[in-house]
Amino acid sequence: MKKYFVTGIALCLGFVSFAQKAVDFKLNPEIGKPINMLMQVKTDVEGPQSMIMDMNMKMVMTATEKQDENFKIETVTKAVKVDVDAGMMNMSYNSEEEPKDEMAKMMGSQFEKIINQVITVILTPKGKTVDVILPEGIGQGMDKTSFASISTPLPENPVAVGATWQHSADMGENPLISKTETTSTFKEENENGYVIDVVGKLLDDSSNEVGSVIGSYVLDKKTLVTKNADVKTSIEVQGTKVISDVVLTVQ
Repeated sequence: MKKYFVTGIALCLGFVSFAQKAVDFKLNPEIGKPINMLMQVKTDVEGPQSMIMDMNMKMVMTATEKQDENFKIETVTKAVKVDVDAGMMNMSYNSEEEPKDEMAKMMGSQFEKIINQVITVILTPKGKTVDVILPEGIGQGMDKTSFASISTPLPENPVAVGATWQHSADMGENPLISKTETTSTFKEENENGYVIDVVGKLLDDSSNEVGSVIGSYVLDKKTLVTKNADVKTSIEVQGTKVISDVVLTVQ
């Protein structure tokens, strides 16, 4: 009986040790392998000019080379579909169809600037952005930081389930947000991958909190590339509240 009791304790300790093993999170994308992604963005604007916008973007992301320790990631938007409900006015655009009206043509003139264009991001193995390279013709007035969020920041050291880490980032030319401050938590490891939860706040140029962010990422165990993500941001400025829900799925 004593032997079985000791064996049982050893097994339990083994399971606990396995559950608490530390993981060294490092990006390791397969060079040259395209990844098809669908990004769904729902934006709800509540204010003097309320609006609901649903946008679907088909994208292809490819790690094209490793430069020293960093990775060169190229993302191409292949198609965009947008539906806008602004109360008295509705607009729709689908890049895979001919524009049906003047509103669709107007929206198309904006989205055509990024369709089939290569946007390059240089990332460290820890998911930090070194540089964003926009194609000629769309750089003016375009916020580079919006393209820098293809990866969630990873902890510097190996961590076990339950561990947390902080990250802050300047938002460059964003007119509403000057800085983001987030806390990430290694929630669990399951058959789908590593689950990372993120919560944080959005700050203006006076360091006032103007919004929040909450979300979850599932990272591939081998490559640490995002497989699925669902991130919601909420911003309130000058009487207008903007809520955006971004869902990313690897197809």
